[in-house]
Parts: sequence; C-alpha cells; structure tokens
Amino acid sequence: MATYTQVATILQKALGQEEGLLVLEYFEKRIPPDVARRQDVSEAEAALRLEIEKVRREIERMRADVTKEIEQLRVEVTREIEQLRAEVTREIEQLRADVTEKIEQLRAELTKETEQLRADVTKEIERLRLEIEQVRLEIEKVRAEMKVQIERSQATQTRWAFLFWVTQMAILAGILLRLLS
Repeated sequence: MATYTQVATILQKALGQEEGLLVLEYFEKRIPPDVARRQDVSEAEAALRLEIEKVRREIERMRADVTKEIEQLRVEVTREIEQLRAEVTREIEQLRADVTEKIEQLRAELTKETEQLRADVTKEIERLRLEIEQVRLEIEKVRAEMKVQIERSQATQTRWAFLFWVTQMAILAGILLRLLS
C-alpha cells in the first residue's frame, strides 16, 4: 500500500516538482479523503495514473496550442516587420528623391546666380576697361601738351641763349674796339 508521500514522490519524478504538486492538489480537491481508506491503494494508483495521463494529454494539447499560437505570432511579426521594412524603404527612397530634387534646384539656382555674377563681373570689367582707356587717352593728351610746352620752352630758351650770346659778343666786340682804339 502506497502512502501519500510515495504517491507525491512518484508524481514529482514523472511530471517534475511543480507539476507533481499541482496534480496532488487537484486530486485532493477531487477525491474525498475517505476514498483512500475504502478503496484499495492499487485502485487509487490506477485512478491517479488515469488522471496523470489526462493531465499529460491536456499539457500536450496546451503545448501544441501554445506552439501553434507562437508560430502564428511569428508569422504575423514577420509580416509586420516586412511591411515596416517596405515602408521604411519607400520613405528612404522618397527622401532620396526629395534630396536629389532639392540638390538639383540648388544647383540650378547656383548656376543662375553664377551666370548673373559672371555677367556682372564682365560688365564691370568692361566699364573698367573703358575708364582705363579714357585715362590712357588723357595721359596721351597730357603727354602731347607737355611735348608742345617742352618744345616751346626749348625754342624760347634757344632764342634767349642766342640773344645772350649775341649780346655778349657785341659787348666783347665793343670792349675790344675800345681797347684797340
């Protein structure tokens, strides 16, 4: 005849510590205490084995259900991940397209501004060339005027030098004539 402790040990070895205790609690609630006294222990063991088998089947059924649910969740999560990946890819492509478009707009604006700046610089260079040409013409005019003034000055100096020389010669001739006379 098996005692309560022996039955508990058998259940714990067969099902594990926690499940064995749960099965014993279940039996205690379902089987009245006086049954063990009235029935023979082998019948109690047979009943326990049947209940254990029922519990095992229930555990297996629950395990199969949980496995099935886990697999469904895995499929759903995988599907959601793929959807998110596709959305992120679309958003990245959209951002890439937007950035490319913005770069092209900036490039066009920069080209336009560069062309405008080039035109302004060319215009300014042309204006400076005209000013330089005007300054050059003024310098040529001043040079020509200076040349004329220098030539006039030289002519005047030559005239005065000749007059001085003639006067000196006349004075010298006058002095020589007086000395000789």
